[in-house]
Amino acid sequence: MPLSLPPIELPTVTPVLAQGRLRLRAPQPGDRAARQRIGIHAEFRRMVGAGEQISGPMSAEAAGGWYQNLAAAPCAWIIEVEGQCIGTARLHTFDLPNRRARYAVGIFDPAYWGQGWGTAATALVLRYAFETLRLHRVDLRVLAYNTRAIRAYEKAGFVQEGIEREGTLINGRWESDVWMSILEQEYAARDRGSG
Repeated sequence: MPLSLPPIELPTVTPVLAQGRLRLRAPQPGDRAARQRIGIHAEFRRMVGAGEQISGPMSAEAAGGWYQNLAAAPCAWIIEVEGQCIGTARLHTFDLPNRRARYAVGIFDPAYWGQGWGTAATALVLRYAFETLRLHRVDLRVLAYNTRAIRAYEKAGFVQEGIEREGTLINGRWESDVWMSILEQEYAARDRGSG
């Protein structure tokens, strides 16, 4: 018997997701200044596949563009720890008839790297994706050399599906992406196992 599912409706206001000291919230105008203050870090840019790996200040114009892109998305969050804006998480590229979305997360403040904040943010977003939006699938792509992110995604329940070989040209070199996903039944099984 074919599935008959109610339609998915995206939120008109980004909901707050929180646990402990971690809070995911909608972008606010003051985040531009916080992002500009943190600046640009070469290692972060390398891990997300940005072209030039440079470090330095971020211009007000670049911070404004960053904010506008986030504020326009229905499921984009600022990752905030104890009042500090440290990164972003978002569901995007929605395919509502097929109940799927793509996921992206990034901790751009190096003072918070390696502390599990990206993993914790991912857990909150997955709970929202599967329990509130009722998605069937959440997927992502990550550069194959970003092994720290791959381990974090696996810890959150994502499964590697395949490799897109040499699909991205970064700084004159062809790089490969790893495609990963988690399905609603996998999320539910993990959630039952941790409860």
